[in-house]
Amino acid sequence: MDAPAADLRERPAPLSREPAPIYSDYLHERIETMPRAELEQHQEAQLKAMLAHAYERSGLVRQVWDAAGVTPKDIRSLDDFRAKAPFISKDAVRDFRDANNDPCGGLNCAGPGELKGVGSTSGTTGDPTPVPQGVRQPPSIGYARDLWHIGARPGDYVSNIMFTFRGGHRGRVMQEVGFTPILFTLSPLEMPRLCEASKRFRPTALTLMANPLLIALEQLFEKTGEDPTDVFKSYKGAIFGGEPLGARLKGLAKSWGLEIFETTSLGDIAGATECRVHDGHHAWEDIALVECLHPVTEEPVADGEIGEMVVTALTDRFMPLIRYKTDDLITADRSPCACGRTHMRFKPVGRKGDQIIIDGLSIMPRDVLEVVENHTETRAGLFQVIRPSREMDELRVRIGFDATRLEGAQEALASRLVEHLQAKIGVTVVVELTLNEELLKLGPPHKIPRVTKQ
Repeated sequence: MDAPAADLRERPAPLSREPAPIYSDYLHERIETMPRAELEQHQEAQLKAMLAHAYERSGLVRQVWDAAGVTPKDIRSLDDFRAKAPFISKDAVRDFRDANNDPCGGLNCAGPGELKGVGSTSGTTGDPTPVPQGVRQPPSIGYARDLWHIGARPGDYVSNIMFTFRGGHRGRVMQEVGFTPILFTLSPLEMPRLCEASKRFRPTALTLMANPLLIALEQLFEKTGEDPTDVFKSYKGAIFGGEPLGARLKGLAKSWGLEIFETTSLGDIAGATECRVHDGHHAWEDIALVECLHPVTEEPVADGEIGEMVVTALTDRFMPLIRYKTDDLITADRSPCACGRTHMRFKPVGRKGDQIIIDGLSIMPRDVLEVVENHTETRAGLFQVIRPSREMDELRVRIGFDATRLEGAQEALASRLVEHLQAKIGVTVVVELTLNEELLKLGPPHKIPRVTKQ
């Protein structure tokens, strides 16, 4: 009789994650600079073990694979996986959750006593997805690699602003590497305390900055007259995430002496962050198998072409997403990066459900941001595209404004925004103004849904 797959007895030995010497640019140099052929061999070995584990323990994975007439024994290579493995969608997770009264949507694979907590995704574009967590969860090691690359070293303080999703495991990983996290809540009200702690402890890095926090810092410095370059003079960089960062706020942070490293989700498996080259987000391919597929045909697209990100967990045995369709549109680049890393990079384009077609033009929320944030009254960059259907005759945008900065009537501001949006995008635009405070009520504290049906 075969050994139980759930024990992962046949899984390959993990790659060594011994911290590098403090002078190295890489926390795990062998992994981060591994030749692609060797990296793919490792992925193939990890994949086989993970499929057996997930099929045994995940109710959703077993249901989807049985319906497709496929078992893990049918997968002997990466090519087999790409040709035969069925996809799992976000709707499939929600359907399993509702049909089986399972809060984790059939994805929780933790055994008795293994589960140490449950985090969640932010839920900006749908229901929050629970994220089962165990001790030494491998996907979180990516954050430590990113902070090391920025310049944090054992013994350094790191400002750790606790995001609303995935709980607090990033702090534990920092401690294991040797960083000392200073914990903050993701709230504009915490920014005076962040400034005081920055001057007292002189941290090396910061994670995770967000748009509302940058706005709050800007207002704080304007009100107090405090010198932001003194506050941030010890920082070698700050990781920013939650939603796209506009040029105005990025330039503002740069004027404070704060280099921004944008991060995004690797399909709910882990995070993916820019390096100092700032030419895409690095996906840690020892943690996840990443595919870039045509949104309609589901065939692979070439590097540089827009496709949907599809991810498979290679190390997360607590919630192993298998061929998970993220709805995120990206362009991929698998060539070695100038920073020396060999893991693929990608650039987010937007979500499949956010695309709007007007007069044959494809429009994404990113196209609106640049205009909105460059007006004094709307510099917070808060807006929603109102999209009752994918194809429309006009672009309707709900834009937040700061009443204390309003010069003249709201009608004049709306007309100015319409003029500039139409000049940039080239379609008819209708603007609805609302107070920033009202827009922020529509989502979690770090971001709002950028596209809404009404």
